[in-house]
Amino acid sequence: MKFIITLPGKPYPQPRIRVSKFGAYHTKDHRDKVKVTSDFLRTSADAQRWEKAKGPVKVTIVTVTKCPIKMHKQVICKGKRLYRPIRPDIDNYAKYILDCCSKAGNIWEDDSLVTVLIQKDFYGIPEEDNYTQVTIENIDKYGDL
Repeated sequence: MKFIITLPGKPYPQPRIRVSKFGAYHTKDHRDKVKVTSDFLRTSADAQRWEKAKGPVKVTIVTVTKCPIKMHKQVICKGKRLYRPIRPDIDNYAKYILDCCSKAGNIWEDDSLVTVLIQKDFYGIPEEDNYTQVTIENIDKYGDL
């Protein structure tokens, strides 16, 4: 079974935890963003009749960010997407998505079920908007060597 969802808007990286004399915390903006994304994922999973994962899961995350004007020629000439090797780090996008899937409650119990993670970070082709595409699929418990 496969669950595919496209999150519109600029890809959002997981920020660092803040520390104060009262302890560690995430900002209110981040908590609000997680709630909105988790609700969106929960609703989408219900609409696609996704059954909560109980075994190993493969997650593919593709983040696409608007291409800067100075790079339009490179994208148009090659006819392919350009990888985006700049900050924020690619793993911070994955942390955010996996945490939101865990908080959604109906995708999986815990992100420890993710045994295969594929992530790609691209510049979009000219005129393409920002988005994050997430594909989640159940996999066999036996993997290849």
